Amino acid sequence: MPLVLLLIFLSALPDAMLVPVLRDLLVERYGASAEAAQAFLAVNLLGAGLAVPLVRWLRRRWPAWTVAAVGSFADASLLGLMWLPIGFKATLAVRCLEGVADVATFAALFQMLGSVGGRGAAWRMGVGASMLIGGLGGGAVLGGAAVKASAAGPTIAFVLGAASCVATGLGAWIGCRVLDRVAPTSESPEQVPTKFRGPLWPMLLMAASDRATGAALTAVFASFLAKNMGYDPAERGRLIGLPLLLMALGAAPAGWLADRLGLLRVRTVSAVIYALCFAAVAWLGFSTVALSGVLLLLGIAAAPLLPASLSLSVQSGHGTGGLAAFRAAGDGGYFCGIVTVVAVGVWAGGDRLATQQALMVGFGIAHCGCTIIARQRMKFERALQD
Repeated sequence: MPLVLLLIFLSALPDAMLVPVLRDLLVERYGASAEAAQAFLAVNLLGAGLAVPLVRWLRRRWPAWTVAAVGSFADASLLGLMWLPIGFKATLAVRCLEGVADVATFAALFQMLGSVGGRGAAWRMGVGASMLIGGLGGGAVLGGAAVKASAAGPTIAFVLGAASCVATGLGAWIGCRVLDRVAPTSESPEQVPTKFRGPLWPMLLMAASDRATGAALTAVFASFLAKNMGYDPAERGRLIGLPLLLMALGAAPAGWLADRLGLLRVRTVSAVIYALCFAAVAWLGFSTVALSGVLLLLGIAAAPLLPASLSLSVQSGHGTGGLAAFRAAGDGGYFCGIVTVVAVGVWAGGDRLATQQALMVGFGIAHCGCTIIARQRMKFERALQD
């Protein structure tokens, strides 16, 4: 388990490493427009969707360690290719393929984490989620700092990302060659014992709604604080970072709690509280104390969402392919969240206070609705199998 957690952290570093220097990499390097540069992030999400059938095919032939190693080495090669001056369109095409490799690595690592056996699956997923979030945050910091300190310019972010993927691949290769011989994780992790087997789509709905609200939080809430409430950059950073920090720190304890009280019960209660807080934050900006209090509660409520959903996905019996679909659904939800924010902004004026308040309430209601639908379907499936 410690090796898998380290590999999750290393594999997450490249995901956010490119974001702080996106303008330098594409706008200044290739002369692309700012809008076209955003497509660099979107095509990675398209690759995530393409990864699902590929991961299912690979897992029928290789153990999870091998899938993680091959995915990581492929990711490193593609990042190295984007380091070369291949042009903007070719960079977008390579970025799409890089999304496939990224999802394959994610699915294999989390499937191994969930199939260790015994109790505490949600706790392990919570620790994995903390490492994932920590890797994303660390990648963003490392990417910006490296570009500032290096004479190589913004392309150093591609080199560092590739190096992180190589380290992930080597670690997975060691796990395949050494650790799995001593204590095999499973000869066929796709056949992990499950409490019940049911449709995967309720977990996919959870993943999509979680990431959609996350997209709205970063896209709408930052603008709300800056343009309507007048908070300075330091205050905005603290307020936006507060729930994210609590999510990272609270994921493992929340997973431990979910193991004892029930995954679906904890997930449902947390999601409802999260949705209510999400809908309320845009109405509380005039009071820093009240806003901070609600963001604190929002972060605590958000902590169990990812570990509980991942554990439910593992228990559903769909194996590594199911986790790949979970990741792809989350990426799709993030993309839809951004598109919704942009579309409403163009139609109604995204900087207006009323528009931002309506968006936050709308996303909160949608998240709560998705939670209720997923819960009822899963309870129905379990009742049929009891």
